[in-house]
Amino acid sequence: MTRWFRCRQVHRVMRSFPKPTLSSWRGRILRIVPGLFAVVALAAVTPCQQAGAPQPPRDFDPIQSRWFAPGRAVGGIQPPEYSINERASAWNPYRQNALKGDFPLFGTEDLFFAFTATNRLFFETREVPTGSGITGPGPVAQTFFGDGKQTFLQDDLALSFDLFRGQQAFKPVDWRLRITPVFNYTKLDIQEVGGVVIDPSQGTTRQRGDVTLQEVFLEYHLFDLSDRYDFASVEIGVLPFRSDFRGFIFEDTNLGVRFFGNADNNKWQYNVAVFDQLDKDTNSQLNRYEDRDQTVFVANVYRQDFPVLGYTSSASFHYNADRRGVEFDDNNFLIAPKPVGNFQRNKVDAYYFGWAGEGHFGRWNITHALYQVLGRESQNEIAARSVDINARFAALELSYDIDWWRPRAFFLYASGDSDPRDDDATGFDAILDAPNFGGGQFSFWNSQALKLVGTGLTQPGSPLADLQTSKTQGQSNFVNPGVLLIGGAVDAELTPKWRAQAGFTYLRFDKTNSLEFLLQADDIAKSIGAEVFLGTQYRPFLTNNVILQFGASALFPDDGFARVYDSNDIVYNVFTTIITTW
Repeated sequence: MTRWFRCRQVHRVMRSFPKPTLSSWRGRILRIVPGLFAVVALAAVTPCQQAGAPQPPRDFDPIQSRWFAPGRAVGGIQPPEYSINERASAWNPYRQNALKGDFPLFGTEDLFFAFTATNRLFFETREVPTGSGITGPGPVAQTFFGDGKQTFLQDDLALSFDLFRGQQAFKPVDWRLRITPVFNYTKLDIQEVGGVVIDPSQGTTRQRGDVTLQEVFLEYHLFDLSDRYDFASVEIGVLPFRSDFRGFIFEDTNLGVRFFGNADNNKWQYNVAVFDQLDKDTNSQLNRYEDRDQTVFVANVYRQDFPVLGYTSSASFHYNADRRGVEFDDNNFLIAPKPVGNFQRNKVDAYYFGWAGEGHFGRWNITHALYQVLGRESQNEIAARSVDINARFAALELSYDIDWWRPRAFFLYASGDSDPRDDDATGFDAILDAPNFGGGQFSFWNSQALKLVGTGLTQPGSPLADLQTSKTQGQSNFVNPGVLLIGGAVDAELTPKWRAQAGFTYLRFDKTNSLEFLLQADDIAKSIGAEVFLGTQYRPFLTNNVILQFGASALFPDDGFARVYDSNDIVYNVFTTIITTW
């Protein structure tokens, strides 16, 4: 046997069989047969080679590094052609690419770089209440509100540079440095002068460009709490943060410090954050590196699988200290103090106490939030005096999964103020909200800025009727009518590439006293009206590299809205968004 094979395994197997005691031919057979079976078995599993032949690499041979490129031997082993670490084209982000964090830098094992370029092109045509121009080429309007047709174009190019140490597969990164410049262009066309900028001679079109560092922050891993990578980390710089599941109270990218981590095998998660708010550009909504004298403090904690599996509970505390002085926006409109009432500088101290939850009970999905806000405004412009804040907020969304479609119902309540001249402010307002709730971006009420007598009934991206001048540059206002939303929708996964939703909402003011006082009008009805909305999203390549969105909504006014805006005409918006990412 040793003349034919060099496999030591065969000899070991053959020696393991006991020698037969018979010296006859029967004994020789009993000794040879087991050896033949062993040779055949070993040949089938690991073929033996002739002496001196090179051994091929095995699947589990050790290598010096798991990061290698095709065609280059690592540890004396040539990688196979089907290696998952095949270096791909620089323009293909879905193959291994050093610019997407798939390979470490400079021959290291744990230093990575990821680059992401995202362009968002948004175009909208809409009909919204618009104040009539008092001068211009056309005849003087006889009504307060004029032609409300508008078109709006916005393009944002964000380039994100992300350098980090750590392989982040099972543990947080050791540190991360992220920088994201954004290049913005906006164009607004309306039909009335004095609306795009305060100077009527500037016409009815406004074009602006903006460039800023929207994100620039450092994340640092402080320590681990367990061998399961429960950890504590800190972020400092201009960083993004959402304070609850849906962004009902605070969602922004701004200058701050955030301490965060988890515990008990990630069942507990927590955040403590302080933001020294930077001002925003009026037209692009991007950060402008000017202090706006506002401090926001947020502390929250999340508990997964409580009280049942699949459901996460959250408790939070927010504090908003807003000391904004006199401020004109980039189009020369006065936004602080509000150009109504007593025109006095106002200081806001608001304390939010909240409980929220999100998860599922079997096939039922639920999202809810309850908030109570207390505090004080030193000089509310509408009340023309200092007021004590005491307002409430509640939101609930319930849905049920049925194969490829999901029906859902939603409810939102923000309390209103019943007496704008007393010293109690009971109208709810957020700090800087951006909730993805109800109709979300597809809803007319949630997405449009409805201007009203030096303030705004609503702000873009917010469902609250809060009478602010600007959500991003103005101050929270707790003397407002509040709002009640009740609606339903259907979300459908039509194909893996195509999603759609359609729904309706009934809207109602909680209290109209502040509107009656502001407009000097009696008996404004609470009913705002009903809206219908639909939206669709299409991903032609089944990835998020290209996302096409289309949305449309229409609000059918009821007596309250018609009285405020002196019209019962249907208002609407239609938009298209194209998002491309590399």
